[in-house]
Amino acid sequence: MQRARGASYPDEAGEPAAAERATPDHAFLELSDVPAAVVCASCGEPDCPGCLIDESTHASGVVAIVPWERPGLSVLSRLWATARLATLSPREMFSGLPDGSLRAPLMFGILAEALAVAGLAPLFFGLAMIAPDMVKVALRDPAVQDFLIRACSVAGPGLVLLMVVMHVLHGLAIDRAARRAGSRKRGRGWRFGLYACGWDLVTLPLGLLVVALGDGPAAAGRALAAALTAPALATRAYLGGFHALDPVRARSAARRASRQTAAFGCVSLVALAWLVVLVAR
Repeated sequence: MQRARGASYPDEAGEPAAAERATPDHAFLELSDVPAAVVCASCGEPDCPGCLIDESTHASGVVAIVPWERPGLSVLSRLWATARLATLSPREMFSGLPDGSLRAPLMFGILAEALAVAGLAPLFFGLAMIAPDMVKVALRDPAVQDFLIRACSVAGPGLVLLMVVMHVLHGLAIDRAARRAGSRKRGRGWRFGLYACGWDLVTLPLGLLVVALGDGPAAAGRALAAALTAPALATRAYLGGFHALDPVRARSAARRASRQTAAFGCVSLVALAWLVVLVAR
């Protein structure tokens, strides 16, 4: 059987070479399985003709399965495989994003963002090296310690929640823009946004460290570059693959969704900072 290949998009012919190198050849093998070997998520039978009417398939008849929703693997294995696929192979991941419940992607999004935010902790060690006097004052002054503890107790969970919400709103904004551009399909923006949380896990310090240890510094550099290219590639692939928009309308819809999400993000970050200061006072 020939390996399924992703559809090419004319508007992406000029994408940076780094984005192309960041797409592994085995992307579809991570995302798909031959239907006869797949256990149906609804009835559990391997020979099920298809309980879900609107199941996503690729052109070769290969059924798209998000690694996070595959049974039999550990949580961390499924989490990392899905986050890596969403970041380094966004076209393959999001052009054929399958339908399903919201519970699984919601758990993925929360866990991915929680680990991504926790991975920012090493930055504080860098601060200690840059401003050691400030750290000494914080360690000696009980009032400063109390302020920092209360601020972190709000900032950490607040940032996790904010990032999840922003990704979901981005997915919903993409569906809305697609409908304005002529799509008649019921969107999967919730699932798009929640699985897009994997971008933060791979491209923030913890994920970059894992990539560097596993695949080398060059791979970590490509993963860092994917922080800039993955959202645009994923959005256009989703608009062209799922919503079946032509490249011109896909680009327009992607820009509209990005502007709306950016505006919400700026307001939300200011609100979160204000809340942290208010609670920590």
